[in-house]
Amino acid sequence: HYYITNNLRFTMEETVDSIDSDLGHADKKVKLTKSTIAMIERKRQNAILLRESRLQCRVTAVSSSSNSDSKASCKPSKNKIVICSKDSSDLTNLLSSVNCRECNIHCNASYLYEKFGENVCDECRAKDKDQFKLMSKTDAKNEFVLKDCDLDLREPLLKFSTAPNPHNQRAGFMKLYLLGQVYERACEVHGGDEGIDKAILQRSKNREVLAQQKMNQKLKELRKNSKPRQMKKAHVHEYGKEVYDEDNDEYSHCCKSCHYTETYEKL
Repeated sequence: HYYITNNLRFTMEETVDSIDSDLGHADKKVKLTKSTIAMIERKRQNAILLRESRLQCRVTAVSSSSNSDSKASCKPSKNKIVICSKDSSDLTNLLSSVNCRECNIHCNASYLYEKFGENVCDECRAKDKDQFKLMSKTDAKNEFVLKDCDLDLREPLLKFSTAPNPHNQRAGFMKLYLLGQVYERACEVHGGDEGIDKAILQRSKNREVLAQQKMNQKLKELRKNSKPRQMKKAHVHEYGKEVYDEDNDEYSHCCKSCHYTETYEKL
């Protein structure tokens, strides 16, 4: 009994020592150097930037087909994935830090940078709403005398965001452009502020000419409708020589122009 008790005691002490030694090794493993901590922090920042960059990227699946002329399948392919970026920027540009041009703080995740590529943070945008104002496509065309092709087709293409139409909820989403970018496009199209002013004046003149033409057309139609109709003169018969019918004891004469014959009796 004594022998068995001592063996159990020695075995328990060895187990406790081994557990303490393992815990000591674990404590040693937890301790990290400054360079390792810095590397972990860099990787964490890169992971955050990658997660933010996914907001600007669109993943589309392309089905692999042997026949190039065949139509693309609607089902996504699990083998081949193409990543299309709206800005067509490299991964290095996405990972690079972008600072606000107003306050010089980090603005990779700001609304203006994601939607329009402007290095402006959300706080600066909230402070100066007039400078970073958004305008609809119709307002941009009316204010700066632009066409659809100037906004949608001219290179480089203007970036825009979509929003539901507040005037008609059943209508499609409307396009919102940044005021500063629309102004730069107008200067490019018209050749500066003077060109924009001339285009506005020319548009007002054209509108006046069209309004005058419409007014003249309405007056012409009104005069045409209100003009009195000419009354046709009644036909007057011009009878020829009188003819006597002895059998019926009647007289008759015929009109020279319409050949109308009138028959009558004499008392």
